[in-house]
Amino acid sequence: MKKNYLTKEWYEQLVQELNELKKIKLPSILERLGEAKAMGDLSENFEYKSALEDKDFTNSRISEIESLIDDVEIIKEEDTKGKKAKSDKEIDYGSKVTIQTDDNDTYTVTIVGTWETTMDFDKSLKTVKDSIKISFESPMGIAIKGKKSGDTVKMRLNNERKELKILDVK
Repeated sequence: MKKNYLTKEWYEQLVQELNELKKIKLPSILERLGEAKAMGDLSENFEYKSALEDKDFTNSRISEIESLIDDVEIIKEEDTKGKKAKSDKEIDYGSKVTIQTDDNDTYTVTIVGTWETTMDFDKSLKTVKDSIKISFESPMGIAIKGKKSGDTVKMRLNNERKELKILDVK
């Protein structure tokens, strides 16, 4: 089974959402469903159909979150005391990486699990802002995984080759 890499904050948000879905939203939906059933003829009962759809969606989300947090590994932020010097640090989950493109544009990205990403690098680097989150499954993530400050890598983006220089790894 594939591990799900999540930051502590994201994990806590998912656990909170799961609790709210199970303890507040689902019981409320089940109550609506019961009230709608009591109205009679279910074939033309909009309230019943709506509550049933909400129930299915909520149960689906509960299952999704449970499977996600079932095999989770929390991404730990590195403690700089006693660690390798910055220039020796390899890019891994939780790393904050400053890169420069061959167009001399500079970006800061944080490596997170797939579920937390904020940008799809398959689209365009031009729309990116600093401090965005990418996964190792993105084209940039694949290119920079395991690299160090000072390394230069190549990646494909929108059918063209881009060269990236890794300026800093934290």
